[in-house]
Amino acid sequence: MKINSKNILSFTTILIFYISTWSGCSSLSGRSFTTTEISYGSSDFEVKVAKYSGTNPSLKSILILPPTGGENFIDRSYAREFSRKGFDVYILQSWTGMDERSSDLEIHQRLYGRGQKAIEVVLNQINSPYIGLLGTSVGALHGAVAASKQAKLNSVFIITGGAPVADVIVLSDQQAMQDLKKKRSERYGFKNAEENILAIDKNFSFEPMQLGDGYKSKDLGMVIAENDETVPTVTQENLKNYWKPKKVISYANGHFWGIVRTWLLDENEVITFFEQKANSKK
Repeated sequence: MKINSKNILSFTTILIFYISTWSGCSSLSGRSFTTTEISYGSSDFEVKVAKYSGTNPSLKSILILPPTGGENFIDRSYAREFSRKGFDVYILQSWTGMDERSSDLEIHQRLYGRGQKAIEVVLNQINSPYIGLLGTSVGALHGAVAASKQAKLNSVFIITGGAPVADVIVLSDQQAMQDLKKKRSERYGFKNAEENILAIDKNFSFEPMQLGDGYKSKDLGMVIAENDETVPTVTQENLKNYWKPKKVISYANGHFWGIVRTWLLDENEVITFFEQKANSKK
């Protein structure tokens, strides 16, 4: 999800309502915290993080993976509320190579490999006994991979994420994906979407439903947008049926409004999901 000129006016109306109705309420209670921008890793591979933390390290932490376009006010809203509930929060703002663009078929292997490396770099900085991950849109796709790949995670909750990733790439209505599909048809001579998907799949080893059963050790939750064409709803349902998550929230909306409505209407539900899992670890 990326907020752009097509939806900013309607979103602004909702945002004004939200601010006028709820702003400041939760700031009056809960743990106080500070926000620090930190770089982890090395000169070869750097991860930039916004860390929300209290005076002492918390016994519960959470990673937030933003949507396309990077960290936004929704991510920061989640981070503030998690912090007030006692979590140390790490918003992954960027990492080396995340913006690479190419029409070659190996690009997705490189991008998702770097995404998992970035998650691992941050996880290696965390010593709390409970660690969760919240991912939205493309952040949810990375989160779906991490559910099987990252052993240190205890819980994963994704908002409008699906699988197979190859299907999302080819079938998405996102303009960048549409442009990529056109370039590949010209470059490789694909006659249809199925040929494109098969070619990606041959060069991609991060499909969430092909990574083994590591996800089974984690508490899982999802938000599904029932009329999504950006991360097609069928891929969200595929992942739900594979994961069988303990928590599912559904909206009869497309991609953008599914994300926004989750924040406006169910932010507390999302935070409570992690709180309950964290408390059970004590």
